[in-house]
Amino acid sequence: MIEQIQQFIKDPAKVTRLTIAGFFVAVLLTAYFLFTLPTDLVYKGGMIDSGRATGVFAKLFVMVGLAFAFCYAAIHYLQISKRETIVYLDKKIEGSTDQGSKSGTTQGHGSFNLNSLREAVNKAKTKEEKWQEGLNQICQYLNAGQGAIYTISSKGDKKQLELKSGFALVLADGEKSPTFEIGEGLVGQVAASGKSLYLDELPEGYAARIESGLGASLPKFLFILPLKKENEITGVVEVALFGALSEADRKQAIDAGSILGEIS
Repeated sequence: MIEQIQQFIKDPAKVTRLTIAGFFVAVLLTAYFLFTLPTDLVYKGGMIDSGRATGVFAKLFVMVGLAFAFCYAAIHYLQISKRETIVYLDKKIEGSTDQGSKSGTTQGHGSFNLNSLREAVNKAKTKEEKWQEGLNQICQYLNAGQGAIYTISSKGDKKQLELKSGFALVLADGEKSPTFEIGEGLVGQVAASGKSLYLDELPEGYAARIESGLGASLPKFLFILPLKKENEITGVVEVALFGALSEADRKQAIDAGSILGEIS
């Protein structure tokens, strides 16, 4: 029981929901005490004495104080939750000191060979096949549940991201392929900033339920990385996962993305 309470306290999102619920309860009780205040201050013979009135007002002030306390706590934990949910990879990712990195192979979820990825992409005939092959290998390396590649296209004066390839991605009947303007949504933000984005708690309803022969479940982590050709952003890769990614895994995915960014 104590361990469960400790785990609950360590989760800012759950504590935030609890404090918000406590705030609304305190507000409702405060409203109730204000509504019944005239009744509490009088009796059949007239006004109650000051001693009894002190207890009535003390009860009211306590509820008002609790409402303010819960409000402050909710705002505080909401800020903590947001800071822990979104992590921008602002700093430059340094090269790995592992001996295997010199040959293009590092250890993450498994052995990921960038040279093999480049060869497989080069063997594919069309751009669509190249993107699909690269996305498949990235998703398999990261043990991703779903993945997608968006490339930048121009329509008049506007640029937008169009879905080109998917991994375990199923669109509903009649559903159009998603598109994003630069800066729109998380995918558009990554294209605009040129920086990778890692979410360790997905917003509710963001990702689709991933189904398999063993059942269905929702991914809990999201990693979005830009595709670059030299210094130009050419697209974005988005992967949804069930497990967390280490910094080494994210670096390998970014290195793999640089290979896909060269597809033209």
